[in-house]
Order: sequence, then C-alpha cells, then structure tokens
Amino acid sequence: MYDYWIELLAFGVLVMLLAWAWQLRRGNPAIVDIIWAVLTPTLAILGILLSPEAHGPRSWVAMLGVGFWGARLALHLQQRLRHEGSDGRYNAMTRAMEDKAALGYFAFFQFQALGAYLLAFSPMAAAHVDSGALRVLDWVAVLVWVGSFAGESIADRQLSRFRNDPANKGKVCNTGLWRYSRHPNYFFEWLIWIAWFLMALGGDDWWVSLACAVAMYLLVTRFTGIPHVEAQSLRSRGDRYREYQETTSAFFLLPPKLSRASS
Repeated sequence: MYDYWIELLAFGVLVMLLAWAWQLRRGNPAIVDIIWAVLTPTLAILGILLSPEAHGPRSWVAMLGVGFWGARLALHLQQRLRHEGSDGRYNAMTRAMEDKAALGYFAFFQFQALGAYLLAFSPMAAAHVDSGALRVLDWVAVLVWVGSFAGESIADRQLSRFRNDPANKGKVCNTGLWRYSRHPNYFFEWLIWIAWFLMALGGDDWWVSLACAVAMYLLVTRFTGIPHVEAQSLRSRGDRYREYQETTSAFFLLPPKLSRASS
C-alpha cells in the first residue's frame, strides 16, 4: 500500500504548485477547491492501481466510489465558481494577507496538497482488505456511501437553487436539509469518509481510514470548512445569520430550535 507514497506526494505537490502559479496570473485562488476535489480521488485511484496488495471487487468499489465523489464535487464547485465569479472566503483571505498573499497562498495550496494526499489513503485502505468477495460490512459501507453521496448532492442543489433566485439576495437558506443543519453538505461529506472506514474494518490498515475520518471532521468543523463559511455568512447576512445560528445545528442534522425572538 505504501510502495509509491513518495511518488504520490510529489505528484500532489506538483499539481498544487501548477495550480498556485495559475491563480497568480488569474487572481482567483478559489480554483484550489476544484483542484483538491480532482486531486484527492486521482491520488487514491493511482495508489490502488499501483499497489500489488489491492484485491478484487473491493478495489473496484473503492475506485468507483472515490471517482464519482470527486467528479461530482469538482463539477459542482466549477459551476458555482463560474456563476459567482469569486469566493468571498478567499476574497477575505486575500485582504487579510495584503502584500503577502502570494506567499500565503503558496503555503495554503501546499497544505491542500498534503490534505489530499493523506485523505487518499482512506479509500486505499478500504481496497486492501483481503477477504475475497464483498462482506456484509462492505455492503453496509456502500449503503452509507450512497446515502451520503445523495445527501450531499441534494444539499448542494438546494443551496444553489436558493442562491440563484434574485428574490433571496441577502437571505439565509433555511429550507430543505438546511433547516436541520447549517452545513448539511459538510455533514454528508464526512459520512462518505465514515463509509471508507467501515469498508476498511477487518484489514490491517483500518486505523488509516479512522484517522482520515477524524481528520475530515476536524477540517470541516474547525479549520478550512465551517469557520470560514460562517465568517463570510456573518459578513454578508449579519443578524439574519446570527438568528440562524441560534436555531440550527452547525453540523449534525437535528430538529431546529426556537429563536429568542420567537420565544
């Protein structure tokens, strides 16, 4: 499983270096999200294909799963960027870094390369369970993956439809899945990595997938995901978003609470 880890890391670093150079000319660092969504499954698929330890149908399930996940996410992000032109989170980062933006984004892009590289080991670990045919636990993992993939797709589509309606400018999307979580897309994204962990159970490298699931949770809830989105939403929607924060779970899907204004 780890025979080509240096080559995979070097490939990821090179891809993000080229992406950083591209954004220097175009001035749009939001491209990093699209590149990350393509790079992560690419590294995972390459790792599985290059490893002599990959076994039968589980390898195909892992490659198809991570491939469909990355393709959908990259297409969604590309369409959003094309429609909106820029991302408020990165606009704020650029202003904060001022004249050090080029160097700051170089470090940020390489951090994303490292993240993609490490997370790619989760589906790789799932593919390396030597048990022949798919087990019951594997089918459970597939069901979790399918439900998570569908949930994330629905959440993204609901938010895009809301944002694209001019009547909703300045408003907060609190309908559909967004009534039960402020970030249902991130919640279902995390569940996809739980599916890889379930599939990896029983193999020698199950702990790798567990570590990736924990890392993904921390990334979206503490570092690159929710904190940046929340800060941007407070800047653009103010008190409306503060009330939304009071009534709606940040991550897990939970029943909404009454706001102070209505209680």
